[in-house]
Amino acid sequence: MKLSPFYALLLLFAAGCATPEARIKRHAELFGALSPEAQQEVRDGTIKLGHSTDTVFLAIGRADHVQTRVEQNGTTTIWRYTATRWRQGAHHWPRRHGAWWHDPPWWDGREEEYDVLRVEFRDGKVAAIEHVER
Repeated sequence: MKLSPFYALLLLFAAGCATPEARIKRHAELFGALSPEAQQEVRDGTIKLGHSTDTVFLAIGRADHVQTRVEQNGTTTIWRYTATRWRQGAHHWPRRHGAWWHDPPWWDGREEEYDVLRVEFRDGKVAAIEHVER
């Protein structure tokens, strides 16, 4: 599964503008342990079912949030990649403009974080990939 350019760009910003090439250079030993096929997928920024956590990290970077879900049939680790946007407040604040009082909407400065990608791991391998559309 290849990430769209929009999600790839969001993930690059979320990962501190790091690229697969930069992660490969910093973690050459980890990259060298991958199969040639997995190495090419990392270079392409592609993640697939069955990939290891190391492969996903090298391909798209560190997750913004990590969750663990324990169920009867095992433990699932979920890596959440997020983006942030400004949310327009529902509040109005009276301001005086000249001789008139106005009550214009204003941006309250609150940020809203939302998921753009979730990757679930079972036994250290990708078991599910979920792109979240907004």
